Amino acid sequence: MAEEQQQTDVHDLSSVLELALDRTEATATKAANGNGFGSGLPTGFKDVDALTGGLTDGALMVIAARPAMGRSTLLMGICRHVSLMHVVPTLHVSLEHTIAETSLRLTSSECRIALHRLRSGTMDATDWDRLAKRLPKISEAPLHFWAPARLTAGQLAVRAHSEVEERGIKLIAVDGIQDIRPEKRNELREREVGDVVRDLKTLARELDIPIVATSHLNRAPEARRDRVPMLDDLRESGAITYAADTIILLHRPDAYVKESPRAGEADLIFAKHRDGPTAVVTVAFQGHYSRFVDMART
Repeated sequence: MAEEQQQTDVHDLSSVLELALDRTEATATKAANGNGFGSGLPTGFKDVDALTGGLTDGALMVIAARPAMGRSTLLMGICRHVSLMHVVPTLHVSLEHTIAETSLRLTSSECRIALHRLRSGTMDATDWDRLAKRLPKISEAPLHFWAPARLTAGQLAVRAHSEVEERGIKLIAVDGIQDIRPEKRNELREREVGDVVRDLKTLARELDIPIVATSHLNRAPEARRDRVPMLDDLRESGAITYAADTIILLHRPDAYVKESPRAGEADLIFAKHRDGPTAVVTVAFQGHYSRFVDMART
């Protein structure tokens, strides 16, 4: 109730400065004690966290990519790090994958077991040993899954408020912006997607927690020589550009050229960063384990 009142009340300048300084002091104390780098939740990628200060309350981050680049994998990696490593209650909402498929990807990445072996049941003794060691830790993590076949923005908002109240959710991840339907249908698909994105941003502010969502890109990158995506490639809606606080365009050179000298690398292109500079962060892609990791960990 206090947080809600803080958001809705009108404040004079002195009280606003006091709130800002309190937050800065708390962040500095946290960093001095070795407990963090900023005010937000850590993503699991050091350079990303250094650039952004983590996932901040009330902010909407969008991860966009062409198909098969790994946007769902990157989203799951953030959820996995927040919930397993930092024990922060997290809600993962997917309209693109079943809970069974999502759980396999989580197990593969956390246990370092090849995803195709989990799917086919051809695990060897080493795989079973890794599974036995990590399964208790995975089972204890406050990570919750929801995979509805159909979903409207209103239904998502109702469930999100309920989960925050009942489970203390501190991060919501939504896999598939374009799959969410607005409350009011429109003949123009761009307007529908725009309404959904604005609803997601509003929801993040209402709940005062970060929301990370994935989006498709159109075919434009494939027509370029370097195939590198741009902000204008966001599919069906320029509203994403305006509503999102941070937009990451995911690009893997070896997705187009198998013999690329940058095989196994992925660029996280910060095409929009409302609270800081734009940049490109390079991470490693371990597709067989369904995960991205810092380059230093390869």
